[in-house]
Amino acid sequence: MENDACIVNFKYLNVVSKFLLSGASCVLVVSNIDLRTNTPVIKPSVFLKSSVRDFILNINNDYRYMKTGYYVSLHAEILGDDVVPTTENAIDAYRLPILLVRASKNGAPIMPYLVTDSVKQIMAEFGFPVVVFAVNPFSFNGFQTAKNRTALYRVVKSLSMNYRYAVCAQPLRGEMVACKSFFGQCNIEDANVIEIAGKVYETFNIPICKLHIQRVSGKAYLCGLQPLKMEEISPSEVDLISKMASRFSEKGGFD
Repeated sequence: MENDACIVNFKYLNVVSKFLLSGASCVLVVSNIDLRTNTPVIKPSVFLKSSVRDFILNINNDYRYMKTGYYVSLHAEILGDDVVPTTENAIDAYRLPILLVRASKNGAPIMPYLVTDSVKQIMAEFGFPVVVFAVNPFSFNGFQTAKNRTALYRVVKSLSMNYRYAVCAQPLRGEMVACKSFFGQCNIEDANVIEIAGKVYETFNIPICKLHIQRVSGKAYLCGLQPLKMEEISPSEVDLISKMASRFSEKGGFD
């Protein structure tokens, strides 16, 4: 197995060498997503051991702090490379209050929200029902809803890790939908949702993520963002990611 790993690593390093010698303007760094593209691709494990000096497009299903996707961007920045996404954007996108502030400044509609560990404050501000997101950096969960006081206490205790962290509460006035976003393109045929996905990508340049959006009376509001699990990415979506990555690499970015 170790010999096989060495062969694979050599193959990817050889690709990098040829790519750099060709004068290409972008190195495509991928997680375990097997892209169908002619654009040179290397694995994060190879890139993290390298000293590649070029523009880095970091494609990963999870850019959270201390995850591989984050470390790829960090390594690129240490080398002095330009990288998408930056570590600052990766960290900010997964910090819900910062996500909402920055996205709203760029024109994405958001619901009123409250960052607190107080159930009483949430009830006084919004009443019921409410949707509650974790703010702690260790949670993978999207959100939970509460329709009464008992449920809210249970939700806040769970998402705050027994009140060690605050939560982000928002009023629940419509339906929650999950949107898979790939370079700002989403899988839901709703103009308002599509616009939000585009605004979030413009703001943070996160190539792959899941957006939580609330639809109310024909309007859509950004509520949260989280990583996509690998099993949530379908073969057709891998094709889409591959095409977008090729386009990005050819143009050095999107128009």
